[in-house]
Amino acid sequence: MMRAKDLGFRADGSIKMEAEKTSTRQGTTLNADSTDVALFVRTSDEEIQKWDKKRIYETLIRETDIHNDAAVIIAIEVEKLISNLQIECLTAPLIRELTNAKLVEYGLERIRRQHTRLGVPLYDVKNMIFNANKENANVPHGPEATNMRLAEQIKKDYALIEIFPQEISDAHMRGDIHLHDLGMIDRPYCGGQSIEYVKKFGLSLPNALSIAKPAKHPEVLIEQIIKFSAALQGHFAGAIGWDAFNLFLAPYLEGIDETRLKQLAQILIFEFAQQAVARGGQSIFSDLNIYWEIPKHFLEVPAIGPEGKFTGNTYEDYIEESQKFACALFKVYQEGDAQGRPFFFPKPNVHITERFFSTDDHDEFLY
Repeated sequence: MMRAKDLGFRADGSIKMEAEKTSTRQGTTLNADSTDVALFVRTSDEEIQKWDKKRIYETLIRETDIHNDAAVIIAIEVEKLISNLQIECLTAPLIRELTNAKLVEYGLERIRRQHTRLGVPLYDVKNMIFNANKENANVPHGPEATNMRLAEQIKKDYALIEIFPQEISDAHMRGDIHLHDLGMIDRPYCGGQSIEYVKKFGLSLPNALSIAKPAKHPEVLIEQIIKFSAALQGHFAGAIGWDAFNLFLAPYLEGIDETRLKQLAQILIFEFAQQAVARGGQSIFSDLNIYWEIPKHFLEVPAIGPEGKFTGNTYEDYIEESQKFACALFKVYQEGDAQGRPFFFPKPNVHITERFFSTDDHDEFLY
């Protein structure tokens, strides 16, 4: 017969035994000190299964670095505890909590950390469902936003326990440092994109049921870019930025009058702003990078036009169309939405170089 008080555990999860014990060539067996626990367990897989302490052993072996004999002993000890407590409703989370308590009791803190369960208290889930998020003004209140908040909370816990060393995690929790977007620990932060890719290859999104060819018309190209942005938001934590947007769109704008230019600008801004269907029910966190002059690195770049074909010109040849569209964009920004409110997204980022101040009409553009 083996008794808990006869055992000594090492930090690595192995054991030191000081008394005679029931064992095999592989070590301690689950038959030692067995009890008759006639219980059923509500599992995390939404099933009800008959109690079997072997599941504790198997879980510890699968999820941690614990020694085989130590896992057997912990499983036996947890079964005894459950039997003595006479618990009526046994759940998988409760079993894990009791197992972790035993691991702590035997000084196996590292094993306990490996075995810990990530989740959200019932009170917090209820609060998320019924109350709006006060931490992020960009996230509206609704079922999709609740899903995102729950997922982020679990990933935050994962990051602080598994990814960062304890001293870094503790510094974050004390407020000495700030680890940004912990709830998106598995994503890069921002993504700088070029519409040249969409112009050249059209729209082929992961898991999409249909594929679009390169656009022939500016309206179609704009819609493809917005759809692509919504898909990209599912893979990045921060903004989806589009470089030199007015410049790369310019080959599609030849011969278009100011009325239609403004309509295109409205389509672009309103569609981006109203895409509250992406990650967490948010609007797409997006940036439009605008150039008034042609930056040096784009001066001799061959221009791609409708249907993804090269036009035979460079982007410098489309400076007039590019500037007209930039002006149309800012007219829409200045007017605001249907109620005169400003557009928070897409954010316009105007790039100004030394050459800007020597170009025609630059002061009018700034005004």
